[in-house]
Amino acid sequence: EPQGPGAGGRAAGLPHWASNLQDSLDKQLLIILRDDRKLVGWLRTFDQFANLLLEHTVERHILMDERKYADVYLGTMLVRGENVCLFGEIDPDWDSGGAPESARLQEAPLAEVLRREAEIEAESAARGVQRPIDIFAEPS
Repeated sequence: EPQGPGAGGRAAGLPHWASNLQDSLDKQLLIILRDDRKLVGWLRTFDQFANLLLEHTVERHILMDERKYADVYLGTMLVRGENVCLFGEIDPDWDSGGAPESARLQEAPLAEVLRREAEIEAESAARGVQRPIDIFAEPS
């Protein structure tokens, strides 16, 4: 399989799936981790293991039923590729009128969102619903 700058635009030595990451460089991404945390940050670089270097990263807490979110600023982060479940580019025009009002999330105070998350988790636990077990986690 040909590699290098002339090989379909891929950098030498990178696997074929890396083209998705290459196309996402210097773009703002939403990344869902295997522990269900959601990160929003600017992808600056990556390596052959899909480890991601993100800048201006926030952990986004989302209350889907209430259409609210709050962010915790984390700064520059290195995310191990094995922890990434899904990532996608954030449309810069989405919040500035590109999305229908019914699809937009409203920013809320962090304390309010964290309190509501705790309430929702307690309600789920009272009904016997448990968080999914991370089958990749180290045994404790």
